[in-house]
Amino acid sequence: MKNELLRHTISTIKYRFDRSIKGSHQAFIDFSLGRGSRSPNEILHHMCDVIYSTRFFIEHESLPEEKIEKLSFENEIERFNTELSKVDQILNKKNLDINYSKRLVQGPFSDLLTHIGQIAMLQRLVDNPIEGEDYSRSKIKTGIKD
Repeated sequence: MKNELLRHTISTIKYRFDRSIKGSHQAFIDFSLGRGSRSPNEILHHMCDVIYSTRFFIEHESLPEEKIEKLSFENEIERFNTELSKVDQILNKKNLDINYSKRLVQGPFSDLLTHIGQIAMLQRLVDNPIEGEDYSRSKIKTGIKD
């Protein structure tokens, strides 16, 4: 399998993302800790921009010039999942060297996991904590299907 670890990382991001948004309600979507902090919807929009830019960079070796439009929380979720799937499909076809792979892990993939943690923390603050789990034992299957 090409880029197996990168593809497994994408599947891990998807798994953790799904858990972090489970049970989201309207009060959560626009919840803010105060001036200068992002709401869950703003965090998710940024995550969509990160994964879109990552896909674009892998495909074109440059960053996109246009910014993605802001969507509703539900549509941002759909866009994020679609972009994750597209990145997974690209990684399944295009073999990347180790230095390129390291850049993806230390840059956008780690950034996405950080923001998923922020969403999880915000869920706890609106009284919707994520159920604990030993993530090292999670049943994560490499490869994302649309």
